Amino acid sequence: MSLWQIAWHYLWNRWFTTILTIVSVALAVGLISSILTIRNETRDRFEEEQQAYDVVVGGPGSPLQLVLNAIYYMDRPSFPMAYSDYLRLKEEEDVVHAFPIMLGDTYKSFRIVGSTREMFDYPWESDMTREKRYPFQIEEGRFYEREMEAVIGYRAARETGLVVGSTFEGIHGTVDMGELNVESHAGEEYTVVGILKPSATSNDRAIFVNLESVWHLHDDHDESDADHAEDDHGHDDHDHAIPDDRMISAVLIDLESAAYRWQFMDRVLEMQIGTPAVPVDQVLILYTQLLEPAVVVMKGVGYVVVVISALSIMIGLYLSIIQRRRDLAIMRALGASRGEIFGAVMIEAFLVTGIGVLCGWGVGKIVAIGLGQYMAENYGLTIHGVSTSMEELQFFAIVMFVGLFSGIVPAWQAYQADIAEDLQAS
Repeated sequence: MSLWQIAWHYLWNRWFTTILTIVSVALAVGLISSILTIRNETRDRFEEEQQAYDVVVGGPGSPLQLVLNAIYYMDRPSFPMAYSDYLRLKEEEDVVHAFPIMLGDTYKSFRIVGSTREMFDYPWESDMTREKRYPFQIEEGRFYEREMEAVIGYRAARETGLVVGSTFEGIHGTVDMGELNVESHAGEEYTVVGILKPSATSNDRAIFVNLESVWHLHDDHDESDADHAEDDHGHDDHDHAIPDDRMISAVLIDLESAAYRWQFMDRVLEMQIGTPAVPVDQVLILYTQLLEPAVVVMKGVGYVVVVISALSIMIGLYLSIIQRRRDLAIMRALGASRGEIFGAVMIEAFLVTGIGVLCGWGVGKIVAIGLGQYMAENYGLTIHGVSTSMEELQFFAIVMFVGLFSGIVPAWQAYQADIAEDLQAS
């Protein structure tokens, strides 16, 4: 019988203690694995979308709020800006593409996003790999061509039940954000003409229409917004709105080179058009100030559980050595060396820790996939829970080391055991 078989036999004989120890290791590994997976996957999804545009320009307000709303369709829209300002930005030097968007309405909590038809043909290009992605691809139907036609994101279509040919009314405001004075556009219905392919982006949870449709439904709201702008800021935004005083939420801008971002932002501020923001910087702020501290705390909890698990392994093996002193003495009498006895105990520690790590990895991925489903349904961020990062592998290695280290004390106890004394033990 090999040392591995002997070690497995002893573990199975005390199966209850073994299972409890494995569970404690698995909980620590599962906690860290799920946290790292969610952190890494959400960061990757955010980075994929923020790399699509170099600068976002919106009305006065928080740059982070502007980016979250204009690119990820989260949070409330910032203060609106004039469509004529978009026309000015579009003609600026170094601007390759500029897309106006208008948000505000929803349908069953899904954002209705007004924009131009050209945005659908724009590829998202990675700053690092230069790989191009086309997140706006039609799965069924066609793109909109006239007012009150809508193209539905993949998940929005699935959850609302809308199909090509369906009609629906938008709601001014978002009930899920606590706005109580929402109102529907009674008698004004959109017609679904297309459904997008899944893209694993926030586009999956959006409803796209042309700007004219949004303006048609919001003539009264735009007038009140303009009055509000004049009252709050001491000047009339219509100075920038000649000859067109229609309003938009933001402008998504692609420059000839990402190196021009800061120069372009300075020009926007000099023109006093609105608030410019670099998406990559705002996403970095989101992670460093809001998400990373939470991840650090949860990782700390995970490491505490690892230490507790290591103590459980050491205590369990130590008590096991005491209980089977006679068995180990018989093995020595039959020819087993001290090194083999030491090795057998270390194999037990390795098996317990290794099984715990594997179980924890599986639990962590299941949790990550479950949380990913929630995030996909609520934020349009798809989580690939089975991916394993180098950081996770490093943590698994640390757990294995700690588990093996915790087996040294009981293994040394077995190594130093006196054969004659232990054979006389009852």
